[in-house]
Amino acid sequence: MRKSLSAAVLKKILETTNERDLFIVGHMYIENTIDRILEKKFNIPSKSIDSTLFTLNLKMDVLTESGLIKGNVKKNVELLARIRNRYAHKLEPNEQRITNYIRELQYLGPAPKLDGKYAKYRVCAIKTFSVLEKMLRK
Repeated sequence: MRKSLSAAVLKKILETTNERDLFIVGHMYIENTIDRILEKKFNIPSKSIDSTLFTLNLKMDVLTESGLIKGNVKKNVELLARIRNRYAHKLEPNEQRITNYIRELQYLGPAPKLDGKYAKYRVCAIKTFSVLEKMLRK
């Protein structure tokens, strides 16, 4: 089993002003938690999960078909992955597209007062992570 992550540590990490770090690391926390859910709930060995053939899309298919992930949590994971992919594969990601993806993110709870350009991203990434963590503990 992998080292447990925490929302408090993620919140601290997401305070960065570096956009690439913000979006890539935020998504890494989400995917790492998904990996741990697959290990725990389905007894899938980490060696298999770490394979490049076991993509996030396949991981999401397993979780969706099993009924573990759905609705706005699923939507957020997919949007966070799209944002991450833009920053991982483009030298200069289209800022309007990123803004549109962030606009589509769901709070998964009451909408807080926001301050800052990527505040909604930060809140939604942390809340999505927290929901996945709860799923892991069930």
